[in-house]
Amino acid sequence: MGQSQSAKFNKFFTLICTDNSEELERQLRSCSSPEQTANLSNLCDPDEGVTLLMYAAFYGNKTICQLLIESGAYVFRQDYKGRNVLYHAITSQSYNVVRYLLENIIDTVDNEVREKFINNKDVMGETCLHEAVKVHAVSCIELLIKYDIDVNIVNNDGITALHRAVDLGHQDIVRLLLKHKAELNTKDGSGWTPLHVASAHNDIELVRLLVNRGANLNTTDCQGHSPLKWARETGSRDVFTYLKSQGAKEFDSSQQQQQQQQQQQQRSSIKKNSLQSIQNVNI
Repeated sequence: MGQSQSAKFNKFFTLICTDNSEELERQLRSCSSPEQTANLSNLCDPDEGVTLLMYAAFYGNKTICQLLIESGAYVFRQDYKGRNVLYHAITSQSYNVVRYLLENIIDTVDNEVREKFINNKDVMGETCLHEAVKVHAVSCIELLIKYDIDVNIVNNDGITALHRAVDLGHQDIVRLLLKHKAELNTKDGSGWTPLHVASAHNDIELVRLLVNRGANLNTTDCQGHSPLKWARETGSRDVFTYLKSQGAKEFDSSQQQQQQQQQQQQRSSIKKNSLQSIQNVNI
């Protein structure tokens, strides 16, 4: 009686975890047909949908990745969270695998497939670039940029890679993204720009960098708060002082409404006075 799919997966998974590429190759070569070899190469975790190839990528074993792909593993498959093999390689900062996938796999497909693969979003809208920023995989980010990843793509919360790099204080990644035309003033789902994030964190170096690159000082979030307002709210004194010196304004939605009401009252008063003047002249 043959082994179950789960048992087969566990057997091959163990070989991957122990870097036993020789035994894995022997098992694959012993298959009776190319179809059987491909079926084994595409086995996945029944709970997460993570394939053997994804695990090999995560563990950074380029030799096993290559063996599985040559045996018929489907490179463009996604797990149950919508993540592909490139994402899993980046999670563990497996640079050699990332490079192998981009240089030897992506270059063999058309532009549409290539773009979809490198900009793939999971169920949360996260891309491999978001993940690379999260784990501070600078070398992987450089590779992704080289292969034309969209640096301004947003996740389900409207967060860009630049938002995340600023949030985590990764100044080197912020500079790298800005060098490759990351948008400075994109607002996330709360209306926050990267400058809002840096201001709330009292990260004076990143605030200076963003301002020097042209970030909008007075843009407001969904609450009507400017970066300067958030600097005050979070006790970010250094940032507050600097933004103030650069001409930033502190206002929120209530102040904006008051200003609009005052302007409307002034216009009404001027109009009323003008009508009275005309009436007096007629009299």
